[in-house]
Amino acid sequence: MRLAIVLFSFKCVWAISSSHRGMYLTKVTGETCQTEQLAEAWSSPSPVTCYLDCIASYPDRCLSTVYNEATGACIPGGPVFGKINSFNESIPRSSPNSALYYENSAKPACNTSNGFALYELCGTTVCLYLSSNRVWFNVAVKSCTDIDSSLFIANTWARFALFWSVSLTYLNKDTYLGLSRDPDSEIFVWGNGEPFSDKMKAIWEPTQPDNWGGSDYCVEVRHYNRPDLYGINDVPCWSDRAFICEPNV
Repeated sequence: MRLAIVLFSFKCVWAISSSHRGMYLTKVTGETCQTEQLAEAWSSPSPVTCYLDCIASYPDRCLSTVYNEATGACIPGGPVFGKINSFNESIPRSSPNSALYYENSAKPACNTSNGFALYELCGTTVCLYLSSNRVWFNVAVKSCTDIDSSLFIANTWARFALFWSVSLTYLNKDTYLGLSRDPDSEIFVWGNGEPFSDKMKAIWEPTQPDNWGGSDYCVEVRHYNRPDLYGINDVPCWSDRAFICEPNV
């Protein structure tokens, strides 16, 4: 089956319940949020039935549905995430009658008294500390450690889309992620020890990583004076960059 990713934007919330589970569904139209298609569409009488049938058919994978109120077409979906520009050419545009339905993730605990705040995008909510101070990578790591947190790990499409949106909207500066590699290795590793996955390769900028200059061991997103650029870039770890921390669990 061809991978299909559908985008949506306008949002409202529905409360539904069943004998299986209670839930709040968020309904989104437009092009802010997107999801990966799990299987071919089937017919369903309502968006609620569509969602419950999806859960019954794919209990471990169904995290969203796309429902067309005009035709009754129900498409099962996986995780919901914000717009990933790298997928623009392969994203089919939805009809005016289609909407995306998903459950919001649980909001994490967030101590807002020390500069942290909650940020949400397409059902993913995280507690973050944003620093506009431009520092070296090791200083950014230590700064996060000093407040019992870590450099942000964007190891899923949902987390990267949120990171991109937050760093662009609130910092608009070149910003470090918690991703780096050892000088004697070509493998980038997240701060939690997880290797960078093949599935996430689409978030690299075109032609990156290139190890330009032979010492690009850390990773950033580039916002400053680059409105048309999207993705991550490898960079020397002594580059001065803004950074974002997430509390340690």
